[in-house]
Amino acid sequence: MPEYLKFRCCMCPQKNDSSRICPGVPGILHPNESPCRLVKAYKDNRGWEYFVQAGIGGDTYKTFYRKPGKAGKGLIRGKCWRPVPWRDSFDEAQIDLNIEAEKRGWEEINDAPA
Repeated sequence: MPEYLKFRCCMCPQKNDSSRICPGVPGILHPNESPCRLVKAYKDNRGWEYFVQAGIGGDTYKTFYRKPGKAGKGLIRGKCWRPVPWRDSFDEAQIDLNIEAEKRGWEEINDAPA
């Protein structure tokens, strides 16, 4: 079962970063590289993928979705998902997605866009 975080680790060095790998922080509980516990992508029971990406201007973020196997062209890799608002930071948009994924029982995936 996925771990749905609503915040980053308190000493995260990657605030508002879409990387799914935490580089680790020397001197704390996870000093080595490990999977990020906040940045995740999901799929629903139809197999549609949900992930966070920046809008066209690059300064707002939102959950996007796509059908499986539809990578898209250029920077747009999916369609924006209407139930969640545009956010000013990647982290806020990711938290929205994590909350929705938990409510809807979506499965975490590792091969969606980062």
